[in-house]
Amino acid sequence: MKLVPATSLPDLAQVRKIYEDGFSARLRTPFEDLLTDRALVLTDGSPRGLAVLRELGPTDWVFLRYFVVGDRGRGLGAILWSEVRREMADAGFTRIVYDVEDPAEEGIEEAEETVRSRRIAFYTRLGAVLLPINGYHQPNEDEPHPMLLMAADLTQAQTAPITGDDLRDTMLAVYRYRYGLTDADPLVESTLRTSGLLLQ
Repeated sequence: MKLVPATSLPDLAQVRKIYEDGFSARLRTPFEDLLTDRALVLTDGSPRGLAVLRELGPTDWVFLRYFVVGDRGRGLGAILWSEVRREMADAGFTRIVYDVEDPAEEGIEEAEETVRSRRIAFYTRLGAVLLPINGYHQPNEDEPHPMLLMAADLTQAQTAPITGDDLRDTMLAVYRYRYGLTDADPLVESTLRTSGLLLQ
């Protein structure tokens, strides 16, 4: 299997299906918009998975917007993760950051809680860490959903805990370069405050 740019494929219908099957309408952006970022497809002649990444401004970090495989239970997720990490490390990035839905969100069904917990366990097993950020969610949602931030070191198999100024800088990079928010945005200030990272 290999990782190729989505734009190099003559037909993206199967890639679109993997994407749309993997994410609810609430979590999806229009498929065509994904191609303006770094959209990478895991293929063995047929598309098996998709990862969409965005550089976090002048940092040497990258944000993982979407990560999905089409045929679960065959180890494809681990293969896609390994290939994405290798590709991003080769491109000079040192950290990959992304958000996941919070399994502790109030009002979700037990089955959904299990799916979210398994997702976090998957990434943790492959060397990522949960960041101790509180109150983080994606901006511009009519009904904000609590999210968690995770990160993985692209230069080491296991990621050391991210704390202090490094933690603050990571969170600010996501809000600045993934979502276009200023440091003075109320959501950014609220997240800094609830995470104990607001500078006096």
